[in-house]
Amino acid sequence: MLDADESVELRALQARAYGRAGALNEAEAARLRELEAGKLRRTEPPAPRGPEPAAPAPPHIEPAHIEPAASTVVEGAGTAVSEDRTTGAPHGDSALAALRRHWRFAVAITAAFIVVGLVLGWLIFADRGPAPMQLTAQQEEWQSAIIASGDFDPGSVRAVAQEEGVVIWFATKNERADVCLVLGHEDATAPACTTREQATIQGVNATLAKPVSEAQTYDIQAQMYLTQDGEPAVITRSYITSSQSTSMFASEAEAEAATTLAAQTGLDRRTILVVGYDDEVPIWTGTDTSTQRYCLVYDGSMPDPPMVCDDSLMLADADRTLVLDVADDGETTRYEYQFGYGQQYLTVTRGWESDDAAGE
Repeated sequence: MLDADESVELRALQARAYGRAGALNEAEAARLRELEAGKLRRTEPPAPRGPEPAAPAPPHIEPAHIEPAASTVVEGAGTAVSEDRTTGAPHGDSALAALRRHWRFAVAITAAFIVVGLVLGWLIFADRGPAPMQLTAQQEEWQSAIIASGDFDPGSVRAVAQEEGVVIWFATKNERADVCLVLGHEDATAPACTTREQATIQGVNATLAKPVSEAQTYDIQAQMYLTQDGEPAVITRSYITSSQSTSMFASEAEAEAATTLAAQTGLDRRTILVVGYDDEVPIWTGTDTSTQRYCLVYDGSMPDPPMVCDDSLMLADADRTLVLDVADDGETTRYEYQFGYGQQYLTVTRGWESDDAAGE
């Protein structure tokens, strides 16, 4: 702002310059411009401060050359911002152009999602039923005969297990109201059926006798329960029996060993049975034919097997114990068998030396 003297001088020069008869010489006119310019500079507000200096004013454009869709907006002091509404590309066009540039990547992502969806679908909805059991040509004939009997619902008969050559089938009847367990071998079959509720709670059992020799048969037993999904869960067991004995053996080889043991030791063949194993070696019991003593025998595959017999009759007391010590390579193993009216069990003690120094 001008001081008092400069203000007076400015008003005087303006009165002479702009008055009706005013006139200024060249020096006075220059002084007037200087004073007016000083006043404008001092009264103009300071330019706003920003992070960047104000852009210079655009060059003057004649109205005839301005596009009709363009507009100019003035911001701040002397700053012009031009907005063009006709030359800017729409956002949708930009996205489409980007998709065209990266179409391979988009296709790869889509394919990956499809593959993941298929895998998840297979994991969730794939059939979790058991794979069909492979049957021999002869066993398939047995199955065809069971299907042809018409006793079961069509398409329900399927093999689920086998034991010693005997096939175990699962089937339904009465329009799936009942479930059946069918054991079959050659011309012999042993079906057993019950309701689904009973099969889930108590299971269903079936037994089939398979001939081994004129005096022996393989007894095959099967027990079936239903899972929560309605699928059969089968447990099987088998043993060899004889019409002349109450003893049971796990295999034909075991039954033959019992016959050999009877000939070597004089034990009654009808009473010989396996009460336990030491690794693969069987431990036998039986009754002596001549003395009726109860005996414990180790192995039995040798001509003179280690054995011990009770001095009294087997049923003289409620509970009795037979003790047999077998030495092998300097180490003694003790076999103790408790028998009688109570619980019967075999205890094997390795490295036995005395009652105070025994190791299991």
